Amino acid sequence: MVDARLVSDREAVAPGETFHVGLHQDITPGWHTYWRNPGDSGEPTRIALDLPEGWQSGEIVWPAPKPYPLGPLTNYGYSDAVTLPIPVHVPADAPPGPVRIEAEATWLVCEEICIPEEGTFALELEVGEGRVDREGARLVEVALERAPAPAPDGLQAGLARVGADLVLSLAGARFARGDDIRDLAFFPHEGGVIDHAAPQRAAYDDAGAALFLTPGFLVGDRVDAVHGGVVTAEFRENGRWVRRAFTILPEPGVRHVEAAPSAAGALQGPPPAGGLGLAQAIVFALIGGLLLNLMPCVFPILSMKALNLVHKRGAEAARARELGLVFAGGVISTFLALGIALVAARALGLPDLWGFQLQVPAVVAALALLMFLIGLNFLGAFHIGSSLQGIGGAVDHNTRAGSFLTGVLAVFVAAPCLAPFMAGALTFAMAQPPAIALVIFACLGLGLAAPFVLVSFNPRILNLLPRPGPWMVRFKQVLAFPMFAVAIWLVWVLSVQTGASGVAWVLVAGLGAGFAVWALQAGGLSGRAAGLAGAVLAAAALAMTARLEPVAAAAPGGDFEPWSPARVAELQAEGRPVFVDFTAAWCVTCQVNKIGTLADGDVRAAFAEHRFALLRADFTNRDPVIADTLKSHGSAGVPMYLVYPDDGGPAEKLPPVLTETIVLDAIARASRQGREP
Repeated sequence: MVDARLVSDREAVAPGETFHVGLHQDITPGWHTYWRNPGDSGEPTRIALDLPEGWQSGEIVWPAPKPYPLGPLTNYGYSDAVTLPIPVHVPADAPPGPVRIEAEATWLVCEEICIPEEGTFALELEVGEGRVDREGARLVEVALERAPAPAPDGLQAGLARVGADLVLSLAGARFARGDDIRDLAFFPHEGGVIDHAAPQRAAYDDAGAALFLTPGFLVGDRVDAVHGGVVTAEFRENGRWVRRAFTILPEPGVRHVEAAPSAAGALQGPPPAGGLGLAQAIVFALIGGLLLNLMPCVFPILSMKALNLVHKRGAEAARARELGLVFAGGVISTFLALGIALVAARALGLPDLWGFQLQVPAVVAALALLMFLIGLNFLGAFHIGSSLQGIGGAVDHNTRAGSFLTGVLAVFVAAPCLAPFMAGALTFAMAQPPAIALVIFACLGLGLAAPFVLVSFNPRILNLLPRPGPWMVRFKQVLAFPMFAVAIWLVWVLSVQTGASGVAWVLVAGLGAGFAVWALQAGGLSGRAAGLAGAVLAAAALAMTARLEPVAAAAPGGDFEPWSPARVAELQAEGRPVFVDFTAAWCVTCQVNKIGTLADGDVRAAFAEHRFALLRADFTNRDPVIADTLKSHGSAGVPMYLVYPDDGGPAEKLPPVLTETIVLDAIARASRQGREP
């Protein structure tokens, strides 16, 4: 969607000279790339220059952006064409002769969908007597003209909280009342200062202009930090309107202009839109966390929670409340840890998608081994007070450490699922700065832990449980088998990721751990030494799984074929409707949908009747194309289901939990027959 090239305003440079190298983008009509602050979503273009030794480069000179509303969001960026210049300084002692400048660039280009693109570029220049490159100089000059100029002399800018508004005041003759200014707008350098999608209302008096904005999450009851940005407006100059842009650093907490907008004041900037706000995202996160208890991928871990509650039944009320809060602490802190990891991944340019931890084979193998050890503990292979106290205590749910670890494991195994409401909250969180994102993750944890905290605080609910007795020993032993089932599932996931080698190493880890449990039960110096040897073997085997290369994804099998964007385009060009299943081996909800609704006879017959092409995108291992596609459709992870109609229109996204009715209705809407009156 973008034809990019590296340009320079010089074809030959002189020693000691500063010139500009720029990335020029010719953008397909209807699409746009992004400014330094992309707005509600998107990513700015990034350029890395590889210069000759001793040469130095500055920062990108960003031309002033334009707003691009899309549904409830507003983004900032460029359409048609843009050049992003970077100043480069040639050292005074640069030797004469040819030089080569190389660059790597990445950018996101969006219409209704977004496509990440990248390129590697090079320029050949000459060091000697400076000469202008006419074409490059023209492009760079246009970009520099569009770039914000310093604030006009005498301009006083302030940013203050006034009631529900954030008021940007611009005191100076350039912005004073008159018929020579219009379309005033503010583009902050950082996200979160304003609500990008809200209207901007301008007012003028003899002192200057005031722009009434909707505050973002970075602004509290008062403005106490400098939030710089760019103001743009059209000014009447020599009888024609010219768009100008200025960089400003408003004085925090100060209002220089008292003008107020009239009741019929013109709206500046993008129109208002009712998207998912912070309060709604928090509610969605709480409900999503609550419903996560009912998702298929959480069922195996419920046995540990059930045992936890049974133990609490025999405890004093104060002890039960304490363990309930500790369990909630384990859940919430683990959600926060995953949130921090996702934020860090986003900062490093990695895919920030939910369930990413189970794309790491070593993590899958370690979880499988841990579930195996929990099962052994439930069967009585080792107990609290033995030399394996560290492991045993970790899974004894009647201790603080045990309750905390139960919460940790519940989140870690449950995380790859996306409960209803949870997807919207996660998508909102991943588009926000770290502080807001972590609030959403904490609310997800609060929702997941709430039922168990409620039980621990309500004695009447606890009284509904049977009295403690010998049955609890048998109950604990029975619960070992769901743990073994989880371990089997995780080993299968590992086999999909790494093939037979990964399975062999995780079995060796289980052998070492089992031997360590047996040897440590024997006691004595020799038992401890043998147990240590078993533990070392288990750790070494787990380390080997981290060194294995991912295997190629197996063919989907059945009526499905491998997904690719090109294949979807081919099938749409043929006039066929398309169903795409974005799945992963570690996503239990995906597997339940696969063997349930998608295997239903009526669903399969409807696919065949309407000539549906069935594609499957396997996200078991990391795949940047799948990751970007998920994000472009507003999904924080798998499962995701897309239905493309046979008329070549955009895809319809189905909910993560499928039913026969949902799929059959989508099939009908995607076919000509279903659309006929």
